[in-house]
Amino acid sequence: MKVIIEEYRESWAKDFSELSGVISKTLEVMNVSIDHIGSTSVKGLGAKPIIDILIGVEDESCLDKTITPMQQNGFTYYKKYERPTVRWTAWPERRHYVKLKPLTDQMPPVIIDHDEVPGKNFTSYSSIHTLVKNTDGWKRHIAFRDFLRAHDDIRDEYYLLKKEIIKQEFENMLKYNDAKNDFVKDVERRAIVWYGKQSENR
Repeated sequence: MKVIIEEYRESWAKDFSELSGVISKTLEVMNVSIDHIGSTSVKGLGAKPIIDILIGVEDESCLDKTITPMQQNGFTYYKKYERPTVRWTAWPERRHYVKLKPLTDQMPPVIIDHDEVPGKNFTSYSSIHTLVKNTDGWKRHIAFRDFLRAHDDIRDEYYLLKKEIIKQEFENMLKYNDAKNDFVKDVERRAIVWYGKQSENR
């Protein structure tokens, strides 16, 4: 498969705002935070045109309470990513949703629980990660975003890496992520230390 990286678009911020509004209404009875994360949240950084969103809930008991409302409002629940057998994507502490755009008359699935994928009838529009606020996983997403926003040189290095590795063909998206994993993990480690110092100074 060929991975497509697009130049940064100002419209990505608007896309996030619209999705955030839908999620806010969907989970209005819960005290959630909603953040734009990932490459589309960093001005000047090219990315796959998929809006990454981080929902923060108050505690673990709230995680499963997001499932039915999100499904009822058009989001597909990727339950399979909670199983420890799904390589490094397994994350039992997370509830993961996607917003799929139909390319045919077929309706998006409400849940993906095994090895099936949406297939060619849909394209992903957003990827939504639901975690307990202020946990290590939640902080990692926020720290990585804020670090790239504050360090143009690292942002540009990341973009150059992406443009270089997409010259290859990949078996799947996991292989693409593997190709940039060393760089991302190194930046994450630095970002978490930096974020901790920033938090102390607030």
